[in-house]
Amino acid sequence: MLYAALIHWPCIDKNGEEIATAITNLDLHDLARVCLTYGINTLYIVHPNDVQLAFAERIMNHWLKGYGGEYNPVRKKALEVISLVKDIEDIKRQTGAYMVGTSAARMDGCISWEQARTIASAKDVCLVFGTGWGIAPRLLKSLDAVLEPIDAGTGFNHLSVRSAVSITIDRIAGGGV
Repeated sequence: MLYAALIHWPCIDKNGEEIATAITNLDLHDLARVCLTYGINTLYIVHPNDVQLAFAERIMNHWLKGYGGEYNPVRKKALEVISLVKDIEDIKRQTGAYMVGTSAARMDGCISWEQARTIASAKDVCLVFGTGWGIAPRLLKSLDAVLEPIDAGTGFNHLSVRSAVSITIDRIAGGGV
């Protein structure tokens, strides 16, 4: 089984400082739709702050329990895949998945796209994505593996997290290269 996690802490800012980022409405909607499209049953939204989790829950409740679900049942179905958690340890406890981090920066020991597909075909995997300027190095080091960066051959690599999640999931679950 394949899972996805959007981490809001610990992340880094443009200066390399460790921060917590804000949950955004667009991330919830867009990433849930990507996950549902590719058969990913759970998208974890990770934030340690109760106010941020309550914000995400209010958005979700509008579509899951309120008028939004009547207005747009497709969006309601997509948002049903979201699970709100306080930290990555909650995901590990719930899934027991092999945790694969992502980064726009090339790092020593990264696994290839082919290796990631092979691992995902053999065991439960959670693809972990960072917000801000990416996952804090200390968290990346604690994961089971880190995937090589998306490389389009242009020398530029600063995608929005929504784009990076879509490309990564397609390459892992959709079989693209």
